[in-house]
Amino acid sequence: MANPYADKEWAAFREEIIGLDSAACVECGRSRLDGVVLQVHHKRYIRGRKPWEYAHADCETLCKGCHAREHGEIRPSTGWVYAGEDDLGDLTGTCELCSSAIRYVHHVQHPHWEPMGVGTVCCDNLTGTQEAAEARRRLGRLKRFITSPNWSAKGNQHTIAYKGYKSSILVENNFCKLVIDNITGQQEHSNILTAKEFLFEFIDSGQADEFFKLRNPKTNG
Repeated sequence: MANPYADKEWAAFREEIIGLDSAACVECGRSRLDGVVLQVHHKRYIRGRKPWEYAHADCETLCKGCHAREHGEIRPSTGWVYAGEDDLGDLTGTCELCSSAIRYVHHVQHPHWEPMGVGTVCCDNLTGTQEAAEARRRLGRLKRFITSPNWSAKGNQHTIAYKGYKSSILVENNFCKLVIDNITGQQEHSNILTAKEFLFEFIDSGQADEFFKLRNPKTNG
């Protein structure tokens, strides 16, 4: 069977699509004047249809590199999404992008590539955000909060002042409850550690500010 991409009709159709896209890659904007090879990418494939028998809207011009990325042949440099992290405790991990030894493994995902575990810098470079760096800072704040020497224990009560709130953890039977500025929460926590983690997230994320703002509207203007 003859190669349809060697047919003259395909050559004519290809040049037509490239001309409609101003003879430049629709992804990176480079043209043949920049030394790149322009190709026509089919956004979808229909069984039995020849490559030149598609509507113009089903095709687009891509340079050879962008075309390869679209088909997952070259790792994409953009379009990655941050999906979470793991703390290995020490430098036992390896960044799948730069091969550096890492402690914090940030998981990134892409629709056209397999998920990767990378370091903080590589994660932020791939996603174009500061999510990984912020996640590390937040994890550091959480650890400092949990182990803070400002915690005081008296009887069944553990108390701390944090970001303007006086908070306590009450240990009752087999669960813990939180008290923030004399308001006792309804949620029960299985142990002191989980109670501290919940308290940190509640205050650090701004949820506590929103809660007390709604509870005392007159004191907030």
